[in-house]
Amino acid sequence: MSSTFGRGFNSRRLHQIVSLKFFHNPDVYRDIFHLYYLLFIVEKNNFQVKKVFFIFLAVALMAGSLSAQQTKEVLLKFSKQEGQMRIVLEAEETFLKKTEAVTLPFQIKVKFPGPFNLISQKNFPLDIVSEDKLLVINLEKQSEIKISRLSSPARIVFDIQRGEKQSAPILSKVFVLDAGHGGYDFGMVSGDMREKDISLDLVKDLNTILSKKGKKVFLTRKVDQYMPLIERIKFVNQKIPDVFISFHSSMSENFILYIPVLENQGIDEVVDSYSLSLRQKKYMGKSKALSESIGKAIKDEFKVNVVYRSMPLPLINSTGAPSAVIELPSPKFMVYDLQTKTRLINSIVNGIAAYGQ
Repeated sequence: MSSTFGRGFNSRRLHQIVSLKFFHNPDVYRDIFHLYYLLFIVEKNNFQVKKVFFIFLAVALMAGSLSAQQTKEVLLKFSKQEGQMRIVLEAEETFLKKTEAVTLPFQIKVKFPGPFNLISQKNFPLDIVSEDKLLVINLEKQSEIKISRLSSPARIVFDIQRGEKQSAPILSKVFVLDAGHGGYDFGMVSGDMREKDISLDLVKDLNTILSKKGKKVFLTRKVDQYMPLIERIKFVNQKIPDVFISFHSSMSENFILYIPVLENQGIDEVVDSYSLSLRQKKYMGKSKALSESIGKAIKDEFKVNVVYRSMPLPLINSTGAPSAVIELPSPKFMVYDLQTKTRLINSIVNGIAAYGQ
């Protein structure tokens, strides 16, 4: 093969282009046109030239993809004054514009649009958890938090007012939270959203809030694993909770809460008391009150109608505790971003508090 393929382009230059370290050279765009000229005008019958061109094209596409996912630096700063604390996240403006930031009573959650490298100010006083695109800052106490976005330089600012917000106390002490499905059982699927993942995210967030409030919380599953129905029922009854809540999704646009109803009851109360399928019998009134309290709080927050369905579901009929099964709207009708999930969890917490009053 000739060492010179076209004007201003030689084999050494081609080798440089194919190398990723030269990919960001501005001359690469000019060289692409040279390659087209090379292929279709000068050396259109040369198989080796075509081969090199397609190798270059594949490398260029791969480099472009890697560049799009390039890790961004995020600076984490803080300052303190009496009774107040300010946390600042600073990064490239285009990166922060696509960043979501929400607050839970005891947490700040930030979801970045891509991978990030966190550079924290020395002696940062709060617990930090960073994973993939998510940053979680755990607060020591429930606080008032104001979020603002500023420019020059681009930054997200969290102003934290110490001191617990005035909210209704939660009287129940022991909780079991159930994230529906798991493992190979995906549940409802819509695009890249899966019921098993949505329910587990919500259960983890609710666990964080209740635990921070001093409650004892048990999860039927903490990770993406399959758990048979009978094992979930046994787990709940072993923990003897004051409240049991199970999270699911539907294909509809509605929030749906299921209220237990018993069928085929026996006439012998002693026999009934030992029947697994009738463990719910003595808690039906409380389960109805729990579901209605949570449903009202969701309705108040999202300004939507909440559907109540009375059904003999094995999961709640076999549970010896006040129970609620929450079925969430399909991802086709609701976007489960950080903000939506935060609003949902806060409304459920308010519903639990109202139930105990």
